[in-house]
Amino acid sequence: MKKISYLAAVLLLVTMVSCHHNSTPSIKVDNFSTGKAGEMILAIDTSYWSTSAKKAIYAVLQQPQPAINQIEPMFDIIQCSNADYKASFMRHRNIVQFDYSPDYSANTFEIVKNPIANPQVLIVIKGNHQDSCLALFLAHQDEIVKAMYENDIARLQNAHRKLNNAVLEKKIYEKFGIKMTVPDGYFVGREEEDFLWLCFRTPKNDRFVMIYKSPRYELTKENVVAERDRITKAYIQGAVAGAYPIVADLEGYPLAEKLQIRYHEGLELRGLWASVRDKMGGPFYSFTQISPDSLSCITVDGFVYAPQEKKRDYLREVEAVVKSIQ
Repeated sequence: MKKISYLAAVLLLVTMVSCHHNSTPSIKVDNFSTGKAGEMILAIDTSYWSTSAKKAIYAVLQQPQPAINQIEPMFDIIQCSNADYKASFMRHRNIVQFDYSPDYSANTFEIVKNPIANPQVLIVIKGNHQDSCLALFLAHQDEIVKAMYENDIARLQNAHRKLNNAVLEKKIYEKFGIKMTVPDGYFVGREEEDFLWLCFRTPKNDRFVMIYKSPRYELTKENVVAERDRITKAYIQGAVAGAYPIVADLEGYPLAEKLQIRYHEGLELRGLWASVRDKMGGPFYSFTQISPDSLSCITVDGFVYAPQEKKRDYLREVEAVVKSIQ
């Protein structure tokens, strides 16, 4: 009984550890960060802020996730005051803190990686006036969203490494010469000489990862789309006879951007897929690179089918798999 009381006292002491709104956390804890998928902490004393300023902050943090076929926010926000920003919140993986005080002599913006937990991003906007704090936040909004998004992907990859499928990873390396992490639960849906289709199926949704090698071509959006359509038509049969997935032809999509993943340089695509002769569809994310021997293009492509569900978190799961190449 005494041992139980002692442990309870220790746990109570840990939960009482807090950080005042104008101080920097100094406790280093060797543990994993907390928080649900797509979630973030917004530490802000709203009594100091106008309605329009709060709307501007939320508009950035809850802007729509790009390239999915329904509106879902980039992040789900848990808001707290600086006085309530304590141990449980401080271990969250994504935090934006507005630290306002008229006593500060300067306005500062800082992104701190892994201050207490791992992986973790702590973004602190400190200033002596509400307008200057908001201006700092808006000036760095793209950097803020990118840092937290990449941190979400990093935490998924950490989870995947704990429960990985070593057999599939070996097959991918032997077939395509690339190393990547595949979480447990995926199985081979189809395999050809230049193609591997991995499936993760549940009663409500499906997640897929395709890996395929093609004769080398110039890495443009149009070329990557054309090759993806060729591959899916040849190798992925839809639920209806004669059906197969293609890249949806929508204005502005897919989004294409040059990207480097570790030492791999290539082109990423974010877009939507649809079905020929069927009504199926959903979001996809792909990365295409030139092979080490410069003779081929290798694409790793993750796509989602979840007709009755939100898709943001599933898309991030397959994106984390695609970006695990090393």
